Amino acid sequence: MNKTQFFALPVAALALFAGANAFAAKEIKISGNNTSYSEADVQKVAATAVSMGVKEPVRLNLAAGNLTVSGNSSTKCVFKVGNGPTPQIQGVSCK
Repeated sequence: MNKTQFFALPVAALALFAGANAFAAKEIKISGNNTSYSEADVQKVAATAVSMGVKEPVRLNLAAGNLTVSGNSSTKCVFKVGNGPTPQIQGVSCK
């Protein structure tokens, strides 16, 4: 596991489960989303990606259990989320 993944996993877990109040102050701009996740889940994942360097507006693309979040920067985050109705983060890699 590289350092980015080692650091990113606890940050992502904290961001996703910190609660809605942590993200109530700023809504992340979403330019594309092919997931069936709730708006709250989308905002949490997007906020995590933005905190790791992805620039708004962000695009979420779910394919084969991997959720790629990209935006107006070269940084992309790939969340291993499985195929369930809500994101079950098993790993994160941002490059």
